[in-house]
Amino acid sequence: MPEIGPEAPETRNRGELNANQQRRLYITCSYIDKLLAEIEQVLHETASPSPFARHVIDITPAQTRVLEDHIRRVREQLLRTLAWQQMKPEPPEIPATRSVLTHLEFIDIAVEELKPKYMRGSGTVPDDAMDELNGIVHELRSVVTSMQRYIRQEFGTNLQSRLEELEQTGHDVGLLRSLEEIITRHGLVEFRARVASLAHRLEDNNLEVAFFGRVSSGKSSLLNALLDTHVLPVGVNPITAVPTKLRYGNALRAEVTFANGRAEEVSLEEFKQLVSEQGNPGNVRSVVRAMAEVPSPRLKKGILLVDTPGLGSLARRGAAETLAYLPACDLALLLIDAGVSLNDEDIGTLRLLYEGGIPSIVLLSKADLLQEGDLHRVTEYIQTQLKHELGINTEIHPVSSFPKYSLLLDLFFERELYPRFEQARSLREASVARKIGALRDSVIAALETSLNREKRGREPASAIDASEIEVKLRRINGEIGEQRTMLDQAFLELGERPEIILAELTEKVTARICAGEKRNFAPLEISEWTHDAVQRRVDGALVRTRKSIIGAAGTLKEIAEAMSRSDIPSNEDAELLLREVPRFEIEVIPVKISAARWSWLGRTAVRALVRSNLREHLGPVLKEELHRYKRALDLWTEQTSRKMEAFVNSFADAYRAQLNRIRGLSGGAEASAEQAHDLARLLRWDSEEHSKARNA
Repeated sequence: MPEIGPEAPETRNRGELNANQQRRLYITCSYIDKLLAEIEQVLHETASPSPFARHVIDITPAQTRVLEDHIRRVREQLLRTLAWQQMKPEPPEIPATRSVLTHLEFIDIAVEELKPKYMRGSGTVPDDAMDELNGIVHELRSVVTSMQRYIRQEFGTNLQSRLEELEQTGHDVGLLRSLEEIITRHGLVEFRARVASLAHRLEDNNLEVAFFGRVSSGKSSLLNALLDTHVLPVGVNPITAVPTKLRYGNALRAEVTFANGRAEEVSLEEFKQLVSEQGNPGNVRSVVRAMAEVPSPRLKKGILLVDTPGLGSLARRGAAETLAYLPACDLALLLIDAGVSLNDEDIGTLRLLYEGGIPSIVLLSKADLLQEGDLHRVTEYIQTQLKHELGINTEIHPVSSFPKYSLLLDLFFERELYPRFEQARSLREASVARKIGALRDSVIAALETSLNREKRGREPASAIDASEIEVKLRRINGEIGEQRTMLDQAFLELGERPEIILAELTEKVTARICAGEKRNFAPLEISEWTHDAVQRRVDGALVRTRKSIIGAAGTLKEIAEAMSRSDIPSNEDAELLLREVPRFEIEVIPVKISAARWSWLGRTAVRALVRSNLREHLGPVLKEELHRYKRALDLWTEQTSRKMEAFVNSFADAYRAQLNRIRGLSGGAEASAEQAHDLARLLRWDSEEHSKARNA
């Protein structure tokens, strides 16, 4: 309401009300306008798709128009009334987006309260309803989240503009642009997330090349030499839990992300401290990601280099769940130290890379340490061992970080890396083209259904088929939606109960002593056992989550086949969602157990002594490290659960919308000549070239 100040009687103009009277006049006019808005809402209730209408509409369209004319006249009179006192309505102050987002937050809270754990307040929830009730919650939440994402992201960056920019850079996105226009025009909102995802995939032209190798294998030195920079610290042990990415930038700059999700730009010196054991012992600063921009011509084409932690004992385990700790990279470079040659960790790392489907190149680092004849013999030995252990034939590329041997790096970049970069980019674009083709088929099916045209292929013919499919969709929505809660609970126990790990270590050491297998335990050995005990518990949670996302992808495939749809999720895409899990690392603790004098004691006494020793020396450090590790896991869980839900919903929403159209339940636009025109346009779209792209 406008500021209205009190006027002295002697300064009052003719016909002017006092301040209180003006305030009452303004409030009354505002209230009348609010009532008029409610009348308009009643008049237009027939046009609303709301299933919870309040009024029986007994007013004809012609009568509605007359009433609207009267409403317009009342509003005109309200403005004249205010103008009489030299007042006017205040301009609006609250952004519509803020209001919509606020309402969506309240909707999200209301949806959350439908979960079984809250519904129990109204009575016991039947076991056979639990999964579907969770599914309903996450289905509703996915739509709300999609709307929130649209407001927060696409309002600021128009999707059509992004596609136009991609076209200007040489990408063939004509079909994707047309699909975006048609999807927007006909309210096919279930496809918008997929269009945005494909645009993002095309915008990301980087080829991620990850460097793997044991500690002191020369990764940091080699990366610095490749880029002619000193951005990475050399001569100190890296923080093995912190991958460091190097990408192109016009000037040197660095940024780190902490376990609480906060990203911060730091100086180059501080960056070196944060990514080194010397400057950040035990990762006390809780760094989970590090990125540096380097003005190197070798990165300008879009190559992004990743300095990864050594896999250590993880590489030797070779279990399927250990793939989750690998980065989601396009190419892996495994460095084998020429001064140490091949060992089990190198072989295990290469095995993991192959099992993870990551193309790999083997580099023999520190080649300057060997004479030419020795270099040939070592290279031949490594090739023979890899053939024997893994059954693979691979070329070994000698490299060195010394300037004298810079030609080796030049040859490697020109002959190996750049050609693979171009090949990877072509494969990525072909993959996107196939997915655009699948999206085209889905939009065609949606338009055909709306127009009640003859369907291509078999669609669910009965309400029973559709109901069964809806139940499946609801259940996988519920299972994937609950993964965050499941992971949070698993990691909470890990972070808050270090005594579980101590108890496991106690039993392991006690068993070895009492069996007479071992009497002395070195600090390094106990630290490795601690690491493995923690990692096994994380692996257990990952196995369950992996089973859920792969199972969801399988169910979505079955549904797609039943509906004759070409937009089908792949297991490979599902697997990639669980990559880059933070790894637990703990420094070597000075806890040395010497049990030579305990041999005469019974098992109970030995266990008590071991437990006391571990609690005293390992307990405090373990508790602190587990708290820190949990924060990193929490950030990963939040990001990964969001990706999993988006992955499932990008397919489930489209399938569900198609079912609703088949059964006439869709709230979308009515069939129109414009829909028929767009359908014909997509059906005609350069079908021969489209087919070639999909089969490339």
